[in-house]
Amino acid sequence: MKKIICVMIIGTLLICTFFAGCGRTEDGKVSDTNSNQSSGTNSNAENILTNASEKLSSGVSEVSSDLSSAASDLSSDLSSAASEVASDLTNNPKR
Repeated sequence: MKKIICVMIIGTLLICTFFAGCGRTEDGKVSDTNSNQSSGTNSNAENILTNASEKLSSGVSEVSSDLSSAASDLSSDLSSAASEVASDLTNNPKR
């Protein structure tokens, strides 16, 4: 019986402690103490995004030019290989 009473008292104390932490703020209003810093943060974020987009744009253009040159090299290699195969077939036909 003593154990049950102790458990009930401890449970009641835990519940009271839990609900004591659920207090209200003054008038339910939230104040913004960092209003001056938020505008600086926004401009920093805009600068970061601008720099990132510029770097991304330059990277995409570099990759695009590299792919274009690689495609032209591949095209010339394929055409020269095709002409070699055609000349080999005309010079050495199978019987």
